[in-house]
Amino acid sequence: MDDHISLSIYNKKKKSICIIRKDLAKSYEIEVDASEAPVLNKMLNEPEPYESSIADVKILEDEVFPINDAFQNVFGSDKELKLNSIKLAIGSNYHDYVTIEENDLIKFDVKPTLSGLRDFIKDNKESFLGFLDSEYISEEGNVIYLNCSKKNVSENIYSIKVLILASMQQRGFFLQQEHKYYGLQLYVIIESRKSNDDMLFEFLKELNIDWELVFFRRKLAIHDWMEIECERNSENLKSFLRAKFETLNYFDVNNIIRLTVKNQLPFKVANKMASLLYKMKNERAIRIQDKKYNENLYQEDQIQQDEYSITLKKAEVVAAAKLACVYLGIQKKIKFDRDISDDEVLKYEKELLNI
Repeated sequence: MDDHISLSIYNKKKKSICIIRKDLAKSYEIEVDASEAPVLNKMLNEPEPYESSIADVKILEDEVFPINDAFQNVFGSDKELKLNSIKLAIGSNYHDYVTIEENDLIKFDVKPTLSGLRDFIKDNKESFLGFLDSEYISEEGNVIYLNCSKKNVSENIYSIKVLILASMQQRGFFLQQEHKYYGLQLYVIIESRKSNDDMLFEFLKELNIDWELVFFRRKLAIHDWMEIECERNSENLKSFLRAKFETLNYFDVNNIIRLTVKNQLPFKVANKMASLLYKMKNERAIRIQDKKYNENLYQEDQIQQDEYSITLKKAEVVAAAKLACVYLGIQKKIKFDRDISDDEVLKYEKELLNI
């Protein structure tokens, strides 16, 4: 994936938002001039930016139109990204041009879509200078150069939006990093029902984004963060185990934490211990269900409640700790209380091995 591209995924209750952002400041130039805003803004309801800027046409050719190709390859050639906002500069030079907005394209029998825009630029290549700031959202501090979108893209994808903007709030960053007055950024925003949709992955692949690597890194990052936080504080570990293994009761988790702290065991051992004991409790509940069923005394909810409420013995926790270390290749002699017999620990090790 390009060094200047970032991908972020935000999961909400009923939808997932995927945001692809690419910085264009390094690769493309933008022509900036003073605007008529000092006078014009007194006459208009909506303020205009105090600079007039023209973005390089190569941005559309090299960055935007390939997105349209990828979109149609995945979702069908009959699907089109609609132009919501754009202002084109047609003329001989940067000081002598006229502007054409998305609504004006219809007058020239041009569809207000990215495909229609590409054809229009191709037909007027010699006089086409670039595209200007078309919207200024003063509340957000954003200058919009291109806004196009498509709703109801597929069964799981609600919408796809393509934006090119410059953030007035980030101007200082681009002045410092790139020594440029404006830092244009390209955004592709995908709202979907879920983050693991096949067509979403296919679209990312068409955009040359290695989504498998992105998700792998994200998973590792989340796991590393949890591991660090749980090893730093035993209360964090306790909360994690209670949330992940719901059938382990308060005393079960406390005994796991106590043994973990006493032996200074890493997070992955504590997690494996809890997983083994969680499976042990589930297996025992199933065996009791089968026995009661054969005796015509079957009441599933009551049986599970009784079995899960029984606190695990200390010897069972020690047995799980020993096996967890073996599974993970960690050489560690587990220290435990004197009132726990080695024979009892060995008995529960055998039970855990048979799960």
